[in-house]
Amino acid sequence: MGAWVEVLRSCKHRMLMTHQGLNTTPDQSMRLDFISDEDTVLRPTSGEDGIRSEEDKEDDIEIYLSVIWNGGKLGAACYNVQTAEIYMLKDTAETENFVILKKVCHQLRPKHVITSTKADERFLKAVRDFDKLPSLCGLNGDMVSVDYLPSTEFSLEVCKRRVMSIHLPTIPSHYTEADRTIFLSSTIPFDCCCLVRALGGLLKFLEKKRVGIELESSDSDIPILFLRTFSLHDVMFLDADTYIALQLFKNESHPSAYKAGGSGAKEGLSLFGILNRTRSMIGTKLMRVWFMQPSRDLDVLKRRLDAVSYFVNPRNAEVTSSFQDALKQIKNVPRILKLMKQAQPSVNDWQTLYKTAYNAISIGDICRAQNADIHIFKKISDSFTEDLHYVANIISKIVDFDESFATGRFVVRPNVDTDLDTRKRTYNGLPDLMTRVAKQELSKLSEDIQECNVIYLPQLGYLLAIPCTQEMIHRQTFEIPDLEFVFLSNNIVHYKSQSTHALDARLGDTQCEITDQETQIMHRLQDAVLEKSQALYSVMEHAAELDCLLAFAAAARENNYICPTLTMEKTLEIHGGRHPLQEVCVATFVANNTISNSKEGKVKFLTGPNASGKSVYLKQVGLISFMAHIGSFVPAESATIGMLDGIYTRIHTQESISVGLSTFMIDLNQMATALKSATSSSLVIIDEFGKGTDVADGTSLLVAILKHWLALEDDCPHLVVSTHFHSILKQGLLPSSTQLRCQTMEVIPNGDEMVFLYQLIHGQTDHSYASHISSMAGLPDEIIDRGQQVTELIKENKPIPRVDQAGAEKQLTWYRSVVAKLMEADIDTVNMKTFLQGFVIPTISQDGKSL
Repeated sequence: MGAWVEVLRSCKHRMLMTHQGLNTTPDQSMRLDFISDEDTVLRPTSGEDGIRSEEDKEDDIEIYLSVIWNGGKLGAACYNVQTAEIYMLKDTAETENFVILKKVCHQLRPKHVITSTKADERFLKAVRDFDKLPSLCGLNGDMVSVDYLPSTEFSLEVCKRRVMSIHLPTIPSHYTEADRTIFLSSTIPFDCCCLVRALGGLLKFLEKKRVGIELESSDSDIPILFLRTFSLHDVMFLDADTYIALQLFKNESHPSAYKAGGSGAKEGLSLFGILNRTRSMIGTKLMRVWFMQPSRDLDVLKRRLDAVSYFVNPRNAEVTSSFQDALKQIKNVPRILKLMKQAQPSVNDWQTLYKTAYNAISIGDICRAQNADIHIFKKISDSFTEDLHYVANIISKIVDFDESFATGRFVVRPNVDTDLDTRKRTYNGLPDLMTRVAKQELSKLSEDIQECNVIYLPQLGYLLAIPCTQEMIHRQTFEIPDLEFVFLSNNIVHYKSQSTHALDARLGDTQCEITDQETQIMHRLQDAVLEKSQALYSVMEHAAELDCLLAFAAAARENNYICPTLTMEKTLEIHGGRHPLQEVCVATFVANNTISNSKEGKVKFLTGPNASGKSVYLKQVGLISFMAHIGSFVPAESATIGMLDGIYTRIHTQESISVGLSTFMIDLNQMATALKSATSSSLVIIDEFGKGTDVADGTSLLVAILKHWLALEDDCPHLVVSTHFHSILKQGLLPSSTQLRCQTMEVIPNGDEMVFLYQLIHGQTDHSYASHISSMAGLPDEIIDRGQQVTELIKENKPIPRVDQAGAEKQLTWYRSVVAKLMEADIDTVNMKTFLQGFVIPTISQDGKSL
């Protein structure tokens, strides 16, 4: 009965999709796109109309959203009650401002938000604020309901088991646990820990509240028809495999782990390492966020490019240098403000805050002095207010940094507090006063006491210290007229006298009083600074952005990058493109062009010899496109980049025992992600897919994938494919299409050698020249010769002789003679014993002679 229920649900969903005019298949990925302030629709990734009809718009879509923020990454999963579908947001870099979280909620408009009770307090505060923000309310004005589950329900292992037990109508009932793992791994990225935890928590909440099955029996499962991924409409999607394949980040072991902050890692050769010329830590953090959240917002990217163009201009070199010098002193103010709220700032923290405010004022003055229409200048001019002058002045006038560092505590400057200045003058005159009192007391003592001193001890006050004489043997001999015995220590007897009592009454605990009074002044200073904290937070935000833009400009000047032209059209046009990493590793780099659009074809099919530069070219296209989407200049002579919604790759296979998948299965999962998610505005890069299985099977799969995309015609993604399956073109396995272009890397034969020109040209090649590359790699000549011999025999469809014996050829001749005798013999009349003795196989020696 349960199976029939699932079938009926699936049929109902298909009828609903057909009724609403959605021409798509259940396997197509759906993208959630924000349309306006009044409506949010589910849009197919191919760009077709949404599935909500006009009648449906009258009712709210009831959406349950589960979110987890951990380790600086946000994972989310939502359930649409009307369509019984779950949408997943892969782990995305998220800052403490929770911009991505707000965008997700604004785009989905959930009625219920679910998270863990033991989540980070900053994250919980952001979640609790949802019901206060009208922009995040439901379509009919309903407020968001925030629900919490125990942290144990969000543990990774528990959530993984819960996800693995999910019931989908597309999973056959006879599947084993291993089969289910393989099936679900093609849809759910289990390496995204935050997503898996959010999905597991969502399933638990739906089960607990029995969402959608309130009136059904207790053994009924939550109806879930499909699992899909979604991305934000203004953020370009890249998965973890793409970040690794394009080498956007790369950690390397630090030679001295303690110098790397204890992590033992440093940035290696990567695009982030090349572009990260920031002068401050906050700039480095923001640039990493930009890398993790490449933008599709044309206005944002154009503003960044305008700023980079300004800083690249040699006429603005002095301004750029001034900015960079000031940014070196911009430190992590939020950490200091947090310590201030706890009344725990050190002297170094105060100096850091002062330098940050002072240099922020300098940055603001420089921005106001510029006449250029640069957006970041306007933001800094507006946000770097007089509050910064107030903070810098009040710290400068109150804190005595020289004295503070000398004493190791907070010290107030003179002329700040009259009472404090009086106490300090008194305290500074104490040595002379105590010397005079000691002389007066010594004159009153007997002649056998030759020395005495006046000292000060906290809690005890001023004491008269007298060294023990020969007569001072026991307690009774310590008694001195007009002196009060206090204690004995290190053969020095301490007394209270009338003069020391007078000092206690007159001066008291001066040092402690000074410290207490300066601490009170510090607390008042903290309160005054915290009142202006908003200005300091603005400094962090805008100074970090300015630092990133200056870093882009520095990299562009050094590496000869140019400003790309950005457009909303579905085109990629790169002239003289270069690989930003490869060009810094070689003396000479050969630039290549890339043109991908409906007119010039969006599917590029590359063949060519090994080591001819195909993989470098493929990655080059992806890197240039990515750089344009973070607002950076690009390595090319000219470039026009259309806004992409995602970059999908099948280049690098990240193997791991913990995944439990074969190498080829991991490759298939990468292709499945691209097939389900890529749209006409996506870039798909495929490098030698199918090499992990049988040649015939690999060729068939690659041809089927290419046919699928070619059938979409103008709606196919930008596709760049390289392969060594030359039979695809030789046998004409691909259909004729206006979108298909065959290209190869130019190679010139030079006798027995090959000259690689690394130049992309139109055409195709029939050979991979593996033997030549093997020779370059240093393989033994006999192995290379044998490989060429086998290749030629296979082409000619001839038997392949063995090479493990010297007499193989003679044995083959003998075998042929035996076959001939058998064919000539008359079985009825021949003497069988004599005849069979002739079939005894001779033993062949190493020199090929019979033994």
